[in-house]
Amino acid sequence: MREYFFAVENIDIPFYDFPDEYADAVPSNLFTHPLEPVPLVVRFAAEENYPLADIFLVPSLCIKDGLLQQLNISNTYGTNWVKIKLIDQGEHLYHMIQIGNEIKAIDRQHSEFDYYDEFNGGEFISGMKKLVLDESQLAQIALEERLIFRDSGWKDKVFFHKSIVNKILEHKPQGISFYSVDGYNEFG
Repeated sequence: MREYFFAVENIDIPFYDFPDEYADAVPSNLFTHPLEPVPLVVRFAAEENYPLADIFLVPSLCIKDGLLQQLNISNTYGTNWVKIKLIDQGEHLYHMIQIGNEIKAIDRQHSEFDYYDEFNGGEFISGMKKLVLDESQLAQIALEERLIFRDSGWKDKVFFHKSIVNKILEHKPQGISFYSVDGYNEFG
């Protein structure tokens, strides 16, 4: 499990959202290909003076244009990057990730969670108390196909392989840090 990490914002940033007319333009789990950058605006800012983050997580992982190009991760299996025009202290080009890569990576027998349901070929997990990855399942999947993914039953978090995390952290981006999935507990 030490190969996978979750992202967390490490600075206070505004709450960003799409204007109503663009609300469905960039879903997090379906690929779209807008012809123009999709505007993203400030809905609420707790502070007046704040730095713009290089990477932020809401509404989904967004990376500044120049940094994404330096990272060379835009062709990662199961991802699509949509151009976003952040309107905050001017206009800035970012790219927002869409993730179509879902893997049944959580060990359903050894993890502990409050709720589990199976329905019409799908499943739903919530209230993660103890996260255990299914190492044998992951080992059957080529590394290139599991660098960035969501679990098919627990879509709350995005799993990042340590190689992706290392690439990002090499650039010392402002706004994000990572922590190991080891010992993850939704409740603290």
